[in-house]
Amino acid sequence: MKAEPAADRLHRRLWVGAITLLAAMVAVRNVVDLSGSPPGLYVDEASIGYNAWTIAHFGVDEHGIHFPLFFQAFGEYKNPIYVYAVAALVRFLPLTVAVERFPAALFGGAVVGFLTAAAWRLTGSRVITIGTLALVGFTPWLVIESRVGFETISMVALLSAALWCLSSRTPTPRQFGIAGVLLAFAIYGYTTARLEIILIAIVIAIAWGLAKAAGWWRALIPVAAGYAVLGAYSLLNPGALTGRFAAISIWADGAPLSVVVDRFLANYLSYFSPSFLFIQGDANPRQNTEIGGMLLWVTAPLLIAGVLVCWRRRHEPLVRFLVAAILLAPIAAALTNNGTPHALRSSGMFPFLVVLAVLGADGIRGALAGRSGAGRAVAGGIAVALAAQAVLYTVDLYAAYPNRAAPFFDTGEVAAITTARELAGSHRIYLSDTLDQPYIEVFFASLPPPPPEPQTDDATPGLAALGMQVISVAVIGSEHPAAGDVLVLSEYDPGPPSGWTLAAVERGPANLVDASAPRPIIESVYRFGG
Repeated sequence: MKAEPAADRLHRRLWVGAITLLAAMVAVRNVVDLSGSPPGLYVDEASIGYNAWTIAHFGVDEHGIHFPLFFQAFGEYKNPIYVYAVAALVRFLPLTVAVERFPAALFGGAVVGFLTAAAWRLTGSRVITIGTLALVGFTPWLVIESRVGFETISMVALLSAALWCLSSRTPTPRQFGIAGVLLAFAIYGYTTARLEIILIAIVIAIAWGLAKAAGWWRALIPVAAGYAVLGAYSLLNPGALTGRFAAISIWADGAPLSVVVDRFLANYLSYFSPSFLFIQGDANPRQNTEIGGMLLWVTAPLLIAGVLVCWRRRHEPLVRFLVAAILLAPIAAALTNNGTPHALRSSGMFPFLVVLAVLGADGIRGALAGRSGAGRAVAGGIAVALAAQAVLYTVDLYAAYPNRAAPFFDTGEVAAITTARELAGSHRIYLSDTLDQPYIEVFFASLPPPPPEPQTDDATPGLAALGMQVISVAVIGSEHPAAGDVLVLSEYDPGPPSGWTLAAVERGPANLVDASAPRPIIESVYRFGG
């Protein structure tokens, strides 16, 4: 066998080293200061964390249900994959904000890995592969979802893995089968996947079935099994999986059909708007840092080129599948009518948009073939633009974003509750009803054991056992507080009644870029009688 030339061997090692270094940078960025950027602990994260802890140590959720498929929370049911991923960690690690969010960092890393591998499989280009790693690793849409302990990122990771399996021009029967298993699990990753996955399965059947690809049907068998389990659960638990959607759907207010159709079209188109993708993004700081859109600006020309490539290759099953999946991905999100455009509900778009951008980059490479100078100039320009926005975004992520995001992540609530417990001793603690679901924040901080058997009571008995009570500040005087009792107020309360003395406050983090940025008091702790 002929030995590899030294120059080629060095060249290959340099590329491997560059990819390894960049991957390490993304991995470090995913895990550094998980509890500080974003700050606080949103109630959904607290719910996931506490239920994961009870599952890990007692085998039941907060309601005493043994190893549930879905986890009942406040007005909705949490999806299982992320909860059980956290449970696997807290079986041997303490429950902290960083530990609750750590699976998101792992799932986010998996998204980067699978989409980078898909780029290599599709193009065989080292430049495009390392460019994809950088593009995906620093895209705002993925960065935030990799740092917040919500369920969504598990679905995105499973979709990315399935897309990697399907990214060959002619997937093998085994690849179809593995993709089907991944898609079946994705059904249980996030709520919108319940509709998106069945649409993807239909597209697989059309794109590769009409092309008579060998074994395409293997993707559908595990997906069908996944929906069979989902259907059985829904029949056994009526309304459990539809209650939240019934409240936020575009027809929840009983609007006539014409209005519902108009709402759907407006919502649907908003997910493809430049404002959402590149300029403003999701307006909720829990889902975007507010300094740009959901995608890096440099992605725009790659997507445009990708559309042109797809038109030229429109007869290929993979291309037909990709285009259809992009068009179908935001349908579930468009059926909801609060917070639109909503980055979490539409995150199933992300892996497919990345692959479209990869095809665009490959198309640009082909168009510039034979013109090495122009090719290097284009690649260099894209690299500089990507690096510039990535640096800007990363600096803001750690320096300024925590200050902006603090009010949206219940920042300080767990800390204020912990301080109240330390001050109260054996005295009673009153929690303002303007705090965001204070019972679950208390449970996250205090870790009371769950009921051993299923029960239907709300969380009030659990709070009572801890000497706590949720109450309106307006009526707290009627409770006849005793000297030494403690009261926790939110920023939305006008202030305590007479007789209460300020003991501690919780503020949002400082803005390291703008020292003049305010740090308002978010929670206040008072003691009765001084």
